Amino acid sequence: MDAVSWGLAIFAVSSLCIGIYRFRRASHAPEAPTSEMLKPVHLVFCEDRLIDADDRIWALLPDRTQPQTWASVRAILCATLHDLPETLCETHGGSTAAGLGFSLTKGGGGFRLTLFALPGAEIDWFQAKLAETLSHQMHEAVTHAPDLIWLQGSDKTVLWGNDAFSRYAETQNDPQVFSDQVSDLVRDTEPSRPARIELTLTGLHPDQDRWLEVARKDSASGQYFFARGIDEMVRAEAAQRNFVQTLSKTFANLTTGLAIFARDRRLMLFNPALVDLSGVSIDFLSARPALFEFFDKLRECRIMPEPKNYDDWRERMAKLVAAASDDRFRETWTLASGQTFDITGQPYPDGAIAFLFNDITAEVSLTRGYRAELDTLQSVIDTIDDAVAVFDPKGILTVCNSAYARHWNVDPDTCIPETTILDATQIWKSAFHPSPVWPDLRDFVTSTTERASWDSELRGKDGRDVLCRIDPICHGATLIRFCLRPRMRDPRPDKEGLQIVSA
Repeated sequence: MDAVSWGLAIFAVSSLCIGIYRFRRASHAPEAPTSEMLKPVHLVFCEDRLIDADDRIWALLPDRTQPQTWASVRAILCATLHDLPETLCETHGGSTAAGLGFSLTKGGGGFRLTLFALPGAEIDWFQAKLAETLSHQMHEAVTHAPDLIWLQGSDKTVLWGNDAFSRYAETQNDPQVFSDQVSDLVRDTEPSRPARIELTLTGLHPDQDRWLEVARKDSASGQYFFARGIDEMVRAEAAQRNFVQTLSKTFANLTTGLAIFARDRRLMLFNPALVDLSGVSIDFLSARPALFEFFDKLRECRIMPEPKNYDDWRERMAKLVAAASDDRFRETWTLASGQTFDITGQPYPDGAIAFLFNDITAEVSLTRGYRAELDTLQSVIDTIDDAVAVFDPKGILTVCNSAYARHWNVDPDTCIPETTILDATQIWKSAFHPSPVWPDLRDFVTSTTERASWDSELRGKDGRDVLCRIDPICHGATLIRFCLRPRMRDPRPDKEGLQIVSA
């Protein structure tokens, strides 16, 4: 319950209690007292302590959680029953001019105080006392309420105000100025609905609220006003509006389509990029369609893959929503038009879900073209008879041809991402006779200085000669080729050839 509603409740209860009290003491003929009204009230004390009492008496006691004594009970009743004794040491009795009587008797180890109405009494004395007590309590509650409460007469004169009203209006020489301005600002509003107003008073302290939420209640006494300061709320709402505007401007400049669905799964926010990417009309999106209606519209506009049957599609959409709620949804939609969309679902606070739509057609086309170029390059080097391998500046094997895979008995799919120049030279030198070329080759591959092509003659353990050709290529990479030379007949004459014989 807010402060204004609380104030209205206080006013209603207070008016009811005061009305009961005044009605009982009105000058017109009172009601005939009932048997319940005239029923005596009994209180039992033992050694000055209240141990039992009629249920009706507890409403008059200030603190029922603490033990009650004769002194505390007497303090409450003595305003009406002046003859109550100060102690419980004697049997006593008395009455009042208001038609109330009491008797104090001793017996059974304690004292019994009986309150009763005298014969012929025409008032409900207990209810009158209760109404008086409640009226006092309600008056204190309203007086010390943290919100502003005041009463304005039919001539707009301020008749009464609580402490909060007095503190607020003390900045003005006359609280009437404050009351008049509030009355004028809420004059055209419905009395039953709180109105938000901004004061233009001069002299307000910086700590005092300039924005108030005011409710008024018409009564026979005049017009009651209930107000509470809402400057913090107004500033918070302004900050929220500015934040939303900033987000809206940011979203408006995004090339990514954005659709945010609230907890009830209705569209609450979208940006212009979503309209451009999907082709869905702004009118449809502005009508806050439900999530399934939104994806149905995308399907009609051929912005999502066409399902084989509608039932499976609905089930797929339900799984989509569940996955997006757990931040597990991401799909790539390839459309018949040739476009490709990357769709991501992300959970947001308060049960909301956001879907991001990215047109990745250009990226997919570029990737496909790059892959085609790589396939072409691989096909070209596979036609070369020489064993070819390419190492990047860090010494990692990046490309090799089929001749290299056959000659060194390796699987390109597994060896390429894992083989370094150190690993490769260890394998190579095991196939050749010792040669000092391997350390130089390793240093050349990882060198960052200016480099030039060079080669080295190697002798295989199978007896074949191999030419190792090392060429620097673009981006610091190195191409290494192993050129197998065919076995050639030794051109030198046989040492055991013809001999010259003397005559």
